[in-house]
Amino acid sequence: MRAEELRRPEAPYILFALASLATGAVWLNVRPSLLLGFYYSNEMLALTHTLTLGFVTSLILGVFHRLAPMSIFVEPRSRVWSRVQFWLYVVGVLGMIFHFALSEWHGLAWSAFLVWCAALVQLFNWSGVWAVAFRGEWVARFVACAHVYFVLAATLGTLMGLAKGRPGWVSLPHGVFVHNLYAHVHLAALGWVANMIFGFHLKLWPRTAGRRDWLPVRFLLLQAGVLGMSVTWLFGFGNRIPFALLVAAAVIWQAWGPVLGWISRRAREWELLPMAALLAVIALGVALACGWPPEEDPLRLRVQFAFAFIALWGWIVLSIAVFAFKLFPMWVWQERFQKDLGTSDVPAMRDLYSRRLFALTNLSLFAGTAGAAFAISMAWEWPLRLSLGILLIGVAGFLANFFRVARWALFNRPYTPARPGGG
Repeated sequence: MRAEELRRPEAPYILFALASLATGAVWLNVRPSLLLGFYYSNEMLALTHTLTLGFVTSLILGVFHRLAPMSIFVEPRSRVWSRVQFWLYVVGVLGMIFHFALSEWHGLAWSAFLVWCAALVQLFNWSGVWAVAFRGEWVARFVACAHVYFVLAATLGTLMGLAKGRPGWVSLPHGVFVHNLYAHVHLAALGWVANMIFGFHLKLWPRTAGRRDWLPVRFLLLQAGVLGMSVTWLFGFGNRIPFALLVAAAVIWQAWGPVLGWISRRAREWELLPMAALLAVIALGVALACGWPPEEDPLRLRVQFAFAFIALWGWIVLSIAVFAFKLFPMWVWQERFQKDLGTSDVPAMRDLYSRRLFALTNLSLFAGTAGAAFAISMAWEWPLRLSLGILLIGVAGFLANFFRVARWALFNRPYTPARPGGG
């Protein structure tokens, strides 16, 4: 095993993310009844943060260490700060998950505070993003906004933890605690994650860029929608429908280029799966903002739960699963094989992973998410169990394919060309 690969700043984030994804997927299959109850329960919050902080945010923070230097030519201020940030982050996340599961709010508040500190370190350590953003690089502008939303989401989460753990220490703006939760979710999912994904889409998936002179409009639509939705939930006033429509317009605009590419047969079907899930999320979000189902209808809680499930698994996790295999094979190939190009047999980047397993992963994640969301909305237990099993197959496929790629970087094994007709 090559120890230098494990010392790279992104490696611990990525390993922590993969462990969290496996834990979350197994947890769902062991406790499917969590998805048929009220979404605000201590165990559900622990499971949700295992996936959102443990997997999604951890993977973003890790991949960013590789993606930012190569795409927007920004380096962190210090590798020392990167290591400090990792330990603040991982201790904080594990503490949050543990204290959520135990309903121990005092410990939760301190754990959330560590995550907030990690968010501040991210903002400081990557402050070079702002100089690039001010020079007009749109990827950097999306990333800079994402960093601000990361801090805002962590701040509100910490204040919510303090409000629970130390009543009287802080006073949240709105009297309904779950509305503060909705504001926190919008800042995290639409502000932090969506800005980061949409920004790097412009580099990794050029069809999403469209006409560059219209990018400022799309960017402003997204920011205005996210801020408007978050503020109306947080302070309990105003009409959320216009802001939901602004977000919907930005998302549809982002998806328009890939859809046209697919229609004209210039895009692969797997590229559209995360976008299809995102469009379903937007449609449900607008419907909920417009009052369907009605507040008094028990169906509303189930639709909200299905809406969140599709957002997390169908869009975010599936987006990561798809684009991971644009990035990781390239990085491993550059480090392991590029130096030997022309002097010995080297594999193509696409040969470092299994394309059949890649297709199985994407289809399983998409089908499992769609089936589980429908079962949640209908409160059907056995279809939910079946769908979560399909989802677990997708997660297992993703992990197996990831380690199929990573073995070339971690182990000094020779490359042997596949025989003709091999898989």
